[in-house]
Amino acid sequence: MNIYSNPDLYDAIHNGSNFDIELLKTVARSASGPVLELASGTGRLTKCILDLGLDYNGLEQSKQFLKVANKRHGEKAQFFLGDMCDFKLKMKFQFIFIGFNSFLHNLSKYDAKNCLKCVNEHLEKKGRFLLSIYIPDPSFLYRDSNTLHPATSFFDYENSQCRVLETNEYDEETQINKLTWYLEKDDQITEDKYFFSMRMYYPHEMDILLADSGFKIEKKIGDYDGSPMDAESEMQIYVCKKN
Repeated sequence: MNIYSNPDLYDAIHNGSNFDIELLKTVARSASGPVLELASGTGRLTKCILDLGLDYNGLEQSKQFLKVANKRHGEKAQFFLGDMCDFKLKMKFQFIFIGFNSFLHNLSKYDAKNCLKCVNEHLEKKGRFLLSIYIPDPSFLYRDSNTLHPATSFFDYENSQCRVLETNEYDEETQINKLTWYLEKDDQITEDKYFFSMRMYYPHEMDILLADSGFKIEKKIGDYDGSPMDAESEMQIYVCKKN
């Protein structure tokens, strides 16, 4: 199954997640609006933008997720069905962002470049663009593929205490990490399996991709507390403007 076909499970996993909200609000506030979020999901981050008094727009590829987002925020926000590496909207934005790791669903540099090209075309001249992804971690990528590893903490879902366990297989040549998620409910592994892939992008690759796509990096941030990116950072968060 595709995890992005089950919005109820996705929301249960992310219920109460707010680790990225303050940083996002800080950048959004300085950039002003209107705002576009790519891979907007079920609208987890929509309210924090609306609370700033900014016009929010979301682009999402999953029809199931989009339905939930519209039900939740449709009266105050605008959502579009579309692919972040190939979209054309009839407006431009002061702030565009791709939240936690969603950019990693661009499984090739071709897709990544197309995504960034679309962002550039939809960004106002003085607008800002934020992108947030993991720095590839060998201890995560090269784990024993026959062992189940915890992917989440415990959460409530379908009246049960649940968590997600995972296996992964990493291909060095393509830099694609194939993940399989297993749902554990009340200490029992269910038959449900969810499959998805993410491409790993290293900081030096992002420097080149962003520059080649017409962006100038204003800030490199290594954590959601706003600290600068360095050799110990787990995250690579870029705040960019048009070059």
